[in-house]
Amino acid sequence: MNNQERELIENHMFKSITKEKLLKGFNVEIELMPKYFNELLHVAYNEKNADDLELLIHLGFVFESFLKDSVDILCKLLEETWHIQHENIASAFQWLESPGAIESLYKAALTRFEYLDYDEAFALAVKCIWALWAINTPESHKKLELLSRVDNEIIRECAQERLADKKS
Repeated sequence: MNNQERELIENHMFKSITKEKLLKGFNVEIELMPKYFNELLHVAYNEKNADDLELLIHLGFVFESFLKDSVDILCKLLEETWHIQHENIASAFQWLESPGAIESLYKAALTRFEYLDYDEAFALAVKCIWALWAINTPESHKKLELLSRVDNEIIRECAQERLADKKS
């Protein structure tokens, strides 16, 4: 990602420009943007560039269709320790409802990232559970069943609640 693109995204984050102006600022045709977005995610992943990843996740939420072709790289990113976008990625998977994310969501729900040591509400795990619930496949139900039996009370109860919602 070049500096002009970074600045465009930052300007949108701070509400200085519209969504339309943000998109026009990228010198890529709209049909090619999902592919370009995916390429930028791969570059951020390979370079372990947490700042660019944060900007790209924002871009992904602004233009949700960009995320659909990026499930594989988002799964890899969900398991990495060099950034702090795990909760946002889990939220994206809830929207995407992609079965390809099930294993990564399950692993992330059980992972205690160092930067989240303060989080007694286990927000990442809860978001992963909600994403698994949204995916709504037999495999995602199995992962919820496993999470409903863990020692952590918050994770266990959240998974149990989601499973109860599935059955009603």
